[in-house]
Amino acid sequence: MSRWRHLTVAVGLVPGLIIYIGLVMQLADIVTNIHLALDLAFYLFAGLAWLPAASKVVGWLAKHESH
Repeated sequence: MSRWRHLTVAVGLVPGLIIYIGLVMQLADIVTNIHLALDLAFYLFAGLAWLPAASKVVGWLAKHESH
């Protein structure tokens, strides 16, 4: 069992998510408080946009752990 994959995910995914959250917070200062519908669309998109990338990484980890 290769534990280096877990380390790679921890070192890459967690800081990447922190950077993503910081960028979304900066963008939220610009985009929000203009209109309620825009706020809803922004937060819905920003809240779900990171999931495809994270699922690919977790899928890669799970695929190699099953061997």
